[in-house]
Amino acid sequence: MNQHTEPANFEDRNIPLDAPHPLAAQFEAITKEYTLDKVKVRALGGISGAIVQGATTFITGPSGSGKSTFLNILGLVDRPTSGALSLFGEDVTRLSDAAAADFRSRNIGFIFQSFNLIPVLSLRENVEFPLLRHRMSARARRDRAAAYLEAVGLGGMMDRRPGEISGGQRQRVAVARALATEPRLIVADEPTANLDSRTSREIVALLARMQAEFDTTVVICTHETQLIPPQSPVIEIIDGRLA
Repeated sequence: MNQHTEPANFEDRNIPLDAPHPLAAQFEAITKEYTLDKVKVRALGGISGAIVQGATTFITGPSGSGKSTFLNILGLVDRPTSGALSLFGEDVTRLSDAAAADFRSRNIGFIFQSFNLIPVLSLRENVEFPLLRHRMSARARRDRAAAYLEAVGLGGMMDRRPGEISGGQRQRVAVARALATEPRLIVADEPTANLDSRTSREIVALLARMQAEFDTTVVICTHETQLIPPQSPVIEIIDGRLA
């Protein structure tokens, strides 16, 4: 990829592609188009930049700007219409669907605004669920799920079900579940959208602490710019383009 592509720009917090830190992601001229009622809609209009490895980066912009579309492409949930994406040095835009699913399972964890917990499972079973695709014994899965619930402060609640805990606690479970596969990258799509302001700040702080403690890369998509800590790297998207 071109090492001198125009980087994401947000005041003085943008990350140049020639930064001395290793890069978790490089994206060049990414576009995404949809057809709705025979009308072609461009969600992303050719964005280029990079995300530093081992940091918490924020994707921001108004509703409908293309943030979630970009996050879905970054998480290999969707494919760009054109452009190139490299994750940890591998060109993932060339992967087959099966290879992309395997890469996603091994390297990427997800956190959603609606928590996406399974209501009939206990908190420990919810955290354990993504580990079923991994070659681990049942005991190893249980132990790992318990360890990550302990890490997010819910060690005493593992036998409860999602309906028995608060929204903030559910999002903590979602954080533990994303960490359980020990991914290199965690993508969080509006993880504080359904939470009050105090709990939102707690979740952002928790994600930053987990990123540092477990040495992963975290990308948080949010329109709540007041939650972004000073000096955090930010990529701002407006109308499908970098601001």
